[in-house]
Amino acid sequence: MAPPPLGIRLLPGVSADPDADLAFVSAEVVWDERMRARRTAGFGVPYNYANQRYAATPMPPRIAAIAARAEEHAGHPFDNCLANLYETGDNTMGFHQDSYEDLVPGSAIAIVSLGATRRLVFRSLDRVHEKELALEHGSLLLMTGVTQRGWSHAVPRERTVGRRVSLTFRYFDRASTSTRRGSLHAPEPTAASDRYVDDAGVDGAGVRPPGR
Repeated sequence: MAPPPLGIRLLPGVSADPDADLAFVSAEVVWDERMRARRTAGFGVPYNYANQRYAATPMPPRIAAIAARAEEHAGHPFDNCLANLYETGDNTMGFHQDSYEDLVPGSAIAIVSLGATRRLVFRSLDRVHEKELALEHGSLLLMTGVTQRGWSHAVPRERTVGRRVSLTFRYFDRASTSTRRGSLHAPEPTAASDRYVDDAGVDGAGVRPPGR
């Protein structure tokens, strides 16, 4: 059986200064620790992710500049950024499908990778086919809704790698009347096991105030 359409583009070297971008997000972003598998932060319009709400928070100029570079390749704007911090190779993301429910029709999800190269594994929903990509420092991955209809994807454990930050940009449909869930179609496993859990807690993410 032929694999389903994948609907992705991987572009290397999209970030103008990936070292400076990584230094900024490492030093200036206040990371939310509600999730067990990794730390997160949200910017832009409000967003619900894995049963956690991220309030509206302005994008810092450096992150907005990264979004602008992604927009050049996607052909449309982005108004939300979810940042994920993988401090070590033990920080993971389990197999899941991204929701396009509240996104502008035809828009892409953009993922800018900073830091250590990590593997992104795509698995067809029938579990027959797999495809693996290496997300390198400064690269951009564009995924369309077609991807989610036939595939799930994951960032597996890699014991020997160092810090990686992913910046995932979305373009929400402001006319949508449903709550901005943006959540995973399937919940993800924790870093410690293959059990599926929901992490819950209070709001809290953003950029460090001056002097911190």
